[in-house]
Amino acid sequence: MSDRDKLMDFICRNFMVEEGEFLLDESLIDQGIIDSFGLLEISTFLKKELGVETAQEDMNRENFGSFEKILAYSSRKREAVYG
Repeated sequence: MSDRDKLMDFICRNFMVEEGEFLLDESLIDQGIIDSFGLLEISTFLKKELGVETAQEDMNRENFGSFEKILAYSSRKREAVYG
């Protein structure tokens, strides 16, 4: 399963939405999918399932502003660690 599929599955299961019910390039918070606690849950998921450590200062709209941004952040972090 790809990182995209893992993240999508996690969001759908944990926040009770279906793929296609939210916009991938818009804020999950603004769409009412998650709240600030949800960001922490996603951060924990990234660490546990993808091996991505999220620094406190990385928890911002640039990195966590949408599904696509979370996925890109995860990819950048994994590339930096694992090459």
